[in-house]
Amino acid sequence: MRGGAIIVASRYVPGARTAVSMTAGAVGYEWRRFTSFGVVAAVTWATYSGLIGFLGGVALERNVFMALLLGLALAAAITAVAELGRHVLRRGQPAGRPVCAASSC
Repeated sequence: MRGGAIIVASRYVPGARTAVSMTAGAVGYEWRRFTSFGVVAAVTWATYSGLIGFLGGVALERNVFMALLLGLALAAAITAVAELGRHVLRRGQPAGRPVCAASSC
């Protein structure tokens, strides 16, 4: 049941669209369902990207330096949220568990 949500979400993550598409083909995901979710993903992504570009252009067309600062601040904020998420997820794992290669386990 999560296949559709994964197909739509993968459109927003660089590189994920290719991996999800290949996986869907490998597992025999029904092409009609894949296509319908792909259309939803493409339309939502195009609308989102177009609106960001338009609104950002209107708001910052006369102040290029502010646009640069805003872009850097957003990138830093997204990175901070991702790292915080990783930290929270790792807190639940047991400490000191060794990581080993498949051949040595």
